[in-house]
Amino acid sequence: MPLNCIQKNAVEFINGPCLILAGAGSGKTKVIINKIIYLIKYCEYQPKNIIALTFTNKAAHEIKLRLLKYLSTFEIKQITISTFHSFGLTIIKKEIDFLELNPNFSLFDEKDQIILLKKITNKKINNDRKLLKNLIFMISYWKNKFYTPSDVKLLSQSNQEEDFAYFYEKYTTYLHESNILDFDDLICIPTLLFKKNNVIKNRWQKKINYLLVDEYQDTSHSQYELIKTLTKINSNFTLVGDDDQSIYSWRGATTQNIFLLKKDFPTLKIIKMEQNYRSYGRILKAANKLISYNPNYFKKKLFSQLKYGNKINILIGKNEEIEAEKIAQKIIYECAISKIQYKDYAILYRGNYQSQILEKIFLKRNIPYKISNNSSFFSRPEIKNLLSYLRLIINHNDNYAFARILNIPCRRIGITTLNKIEEFSIEKNISFFQVSNHPEIKNVLPKSTLDKIKIFTSWINKITSISILQPHDILDIIIDEIQYESWLEKTLKEPDKINQSINNVHTLSNWIKSLIKGNNFEKPMNLLEIITKMTLRDIINNDKKPKNSNQVQLMTLHSSKGLEFSYVFIIGMSEGILPNTKSINENNIEEERRLAYVGITRAKKQLFLTYCQTRIQYGQKLYTLPSRFLFELPEEDLHWDENIFPSNYSK
Repeated sequence: MPLNCIQKNAVEFINGPCLILAGAGSGKTKVIINKIIYLIKYCEYQPKNIIALTFTNKAAHEIKLRLLKYLSTFEIKQITISTFHSFGLTIIKKEIDFLELNPNFSLFDEKDQIILLKKITNKKINNDRKLLKNLIFMISYWKNKFYTPSDVKLLSQSNQEEDFAYFYEKYTTYLHESNILDFDDLICIPTLLFKKNNVIKNRWQKKINYLLVDEYQDTSHSQYELIKTLTKINSNFTLVGDDDQSIYSWRGATTQNIFLLKKDFPTLKIIKMEQNYRSYGRILKAANKLISYNPNYFKKKLFSQLKYGNKINILIGKNEEIEAEKIAQKIIYECAISKIQYKDYAILYRGNYQSQILEKIFLKRNIPYKISNNSSFFSRPEIKNLLSYLRLIINHNDNYAFARILNIPCRRIGITTLNKIEEFSIEKNISFFQVSNHPEIKNVLPKSTLDKIKIFTSWINKITSISILQPHDILDIIIDEIQYESWLEKTLKEPDKINQSINNVHTLSNWIKSLIKGNNFEKPMNLLEIITKMTLRDIINNDKKPKNSNQVQLMTLHSSKGLEFSYVFIIGMSEGILPNTKSINENNIEEERRLAYVGITRAKKQLFLTYCQTRIQYGQKLYTLPSRFLFELPEEDLHWDENIFPSNYSK
């Protein structure tokens, strides 16, 4: 792979800490891949001592695929190329004897977490989605800061903070008693273990001779602590990121991690990659001008050797429907005149709700489209049910899985019974599964109900034994014995939904069989490894090609990161949308500006920015102002719709 001068310097610098500030479209993945090859082929590093961490399974998979051209499958298998969370899980499994965990622990995904917290908070939250979202954020924040529930209690200064501390304690206790970990635990537990146990820490430090991290700007406090701990001995690492594309503070990411590096690693080598291979010059000029309004310690200026390109079009609609109509007309005209395909267009927006009006107009205009909403295959009810069966087989203490499947399919065991089981399990400090065999449970539940539960738990024990001997067939056996497909037909009723759900069930079964068998990249896995891997989304490929792949792509600005399209529309460029109202009220515009910057740098050939003068919110007609970001772009590179320049805007 040919490299430019800066990229070559980045690849060949291997002695000491290195931060590569890689601008959008500057070839960061290319540098990571070349550096791995360089370490093995020219510097005689052992593949087993190289760790490459990413934030998405897709990125990790892409690195493995591209390395196949230059390294053997044996070498690639030895390199650890995974997400942060998968790597944390690996550490936990290897050091399980030093942790207060049973080896057969389960993993919680985001939906599991929401359901549990809704139950824990009960009437206190009272279905307040905003408050629940805030609680979830705070629990993640506390874990990433290594605060225990006791620490949080001491820090509480208001009634709400005290309530949140109480919920955090209940949540933590539930996970501990059910032998369950959530995503934050996968980073925090290994990091805390290293802080407490020098022997284990030293062993891992010696194992890792070189560490590479992709999308470093998205790291949280705990992830930075993990990186710092693992590289303490030799400081041989390369972190690749772009502070201008840090858009995940709501997930705990902090740009401060970039600035902390210089303090913690005084010999840090900083390399800037500013040549963009994706976008025309005018688009990059606009992106540079916009991001220059953010205070930034590391100044970068993207440039391109491609053509300069057309002016950036700003389309204005009197209302949201006319805004969407203008987008539709522009796409239809360009596709007809210039023979551009629908798939070359992407429409990006701040919030998912903005796609609704586009769908209406596109259906009316017969424009094929696809919405990328990041909904996971594994979050579909028919799939979560089966995964819960497998979770309970692996971990009989998984109260969440027990409660989910106890009455799926219907076993005539109601919510009142489940509540009694829960109360009894808390009183006796045992799992839901163990309740049915406790001698005193007969005083709590009627005999007919208890018999049903005992039949269920006995069957789970039988299936658990079968899973050890026949892991390859276990899911098919479960599906057959509980008559799952018949139950889906009865509950879903609509033929399309039934067919889709049954197809999903077959897909899951085939995936599990293929993982048990293994492939060129992955060793054969057992059920525990498969379930944890699925929960971490390591094999998910939810972005399957639609039947008609020639479709306009609709997605949020956050979802667009890492992608590129020839023609990009960023819609809703209004005050209150981008930047959003919360950021304006909290005087926190910088991340919104970075989000707009990410959107702009997705465009390769042409960029369109749109807004409407009025919109409907909660049934009320609102007059809107164009986004301040429009006025931070180079005026000479903009073409305003119908020569209208909004004069009623004041910064």
